[in-house]
Amino acid sequence: MTTWPGRPAAVRPLKLLALLVLLCSLLLGGCNFTSPVTDGWKSRVASEGLDIVPGKDNWKNLTYRVTLENVSGSAQEVEWVEPILKSNLLLNDPDRSLRKTIGKTVEDGGRLEVQDSIEFDSKNVNLGSSQNVEMMRVKLKGKDEPIEVNV
Repeated sequence: MTTWPGRPAAVRPLKLLALLVLLCSLLLGGCNFTSPVTDGWKSRVASEGLDIVPGKDNWKNLTYRVTLENVSGSAQEVEWVEPILKSNLLLNDPDRSLRKTIGKTVEDGGRLEVQDSIEFDSKNVNLGSSQNVEMMRVKLKGKDEPIEVNV
């Protein structure tokens, strides 16, 4: 059985498959699956969830988990971390601190997992459908200013 003069029907699916593989490799070749390195730190994994707080009108609970990796070449002591949010999530409570004291040394190549939940009044708050934690502010011992690691 032939569909084109002189060519068997099996050639067309093979050409289509080759074209599909080429297209996928071009698309995936331009993707960056890891975050950029900032002062020797990068984000490995980030996830979050958003739930309604039962019994409280307009209140929601944002839970997040971020895994940071030390790629600086040496051990570093982390004093504290603090998430930086994309939205105006703390609009109704602007003096609230999201900073978490860590006080832990992370070896080169080691990872630091940070997780927390934030209850907040969601009235007039603009939330994204995903990734409300934009970056993590990380204060290292011996550094004057914290660094900001993209999530």
